[in-house]
Parts: sequence; structure tokens; C-alpha cells
Amino acid sequence: MRKSTLYLSLAVLLLGLTVAFLWHRNGYLKEERNRYRGNTEALLSDMKRIRVDSVTMAVDVNALRLRVDEYKRLRAEDAEKIKQLGVKIKYLEAAARHEVEVAGPIDAVIRDTVIVRDTVPVLRQRVEMITPHIRLAGIIEDNRLRGEIRVPVTLHQAVWVEYKGWWFWRRVKAVHQTIASDNPYAEIRYSEYIQILK
Repeated sequence: MRKSTLYLSLAVLLLGLTVAFLWHRNGYLKEERNRYRGNTEALLSDMKRIRVDSVTMAVDVNALRLRVDEYKRLRAEDAEKIKQLGVKIKYLEAAARHEVEVAGPIDAVIRDTVIVRDTVPVLRQRVEMITPHIRLAGIIEDNRLRGEIRVPVTLHQAVWVEYKGWWFWRRVKAVHQTIASDNPYAEIRYSEYIQILK
């Protein structure tokens, strides 16, 4: 009788441990499935472009969620660049990359100007365009325009979470990032945000 009670207790204990292990494994698999689904949606969805006002243009992009080993494998070039910056990948929380293209119209005034070279004044034409978004200055000399163009661009980034469900059953559906440019001539061509999971 005592042996049968002992065997029964051991069987119940083993069954309990098996159920606990399977419960934990099921939770992990559900989390991986949801992460995979979110990453697939992020990769297949297009950037949503938003015009905030006459100057500010923004894009909204879903974020990818990768583990450290996946990030090293799938984004090896970015991981190498981050290492060169002195950051250890294992401490990385998130990585973002934005591609910005600046294209704007040039409507510059040409004026005559005097340049002193070796104490001899030389007449040349000067080109200048100064706006809040484009600064162009140069001199026309020998049928060439030599000068400098500056297009200041400030990018504002907001990372936000979209939840699914409510109260206790609330889960992360997607992580979004919204990037806005304060220069109307700067177009955000591509944006990527990767959340690193430990």
C-alpha cells in the first residue's frame, strides 16, 4: 500500500511537471507565432505617408522584432556598423535606419561681384539662394558654378505600441514608428526600426 502511494505520488508529480513544461512551451510558441505574424505584416505593409502641415512630412512604419542572433544573421552589415561605433550587440535594445533624399527646386539670383586676387579685382557672377530650407551660394567662373548647397533636415522619431485585446488580455499587436521631416524637400525613402529581443 505504501509503495503504491509512493508510485502514485511520483506519477502525479511527473505529470504536474510535464503539464507545467508543456504550458510554458505553449506560451513560448504562441509568443513566437505572434512575433512572426507581426514581422510578416511589418515586412509586407507599405509605409504610410502623412502630410502634417505645409512643411512637415511624416511616414508611419511597423517595427520588426528580432532576437539578437537573428539580428546578427539578417542585418550583418548594420551589426558590423554598430560594433564599429563601440556598442555591443548584446546590449542593443533597438536599431533604426532611415534613408532620406533631398530634392528641391533651385531659383537663385545671379549678381555681379568683385573678387580680389593678388591685389587685382576680378569681376565674377555670384549665385545665391537663401530660404529656410535651402541655402545655396556660389560663384560662376570659367563656365562652372563653384559653391556650396546646404539643406538642413531634422528628423523627429516617435515609437509607439498598438495593442490588441483589453485589460488582462491586452497583448502587443504591433510596434510602430513615425518619422517626420521638418524640410518639405526631404523625402523619407525608407525607414526601418528593429526591436531587439533578449
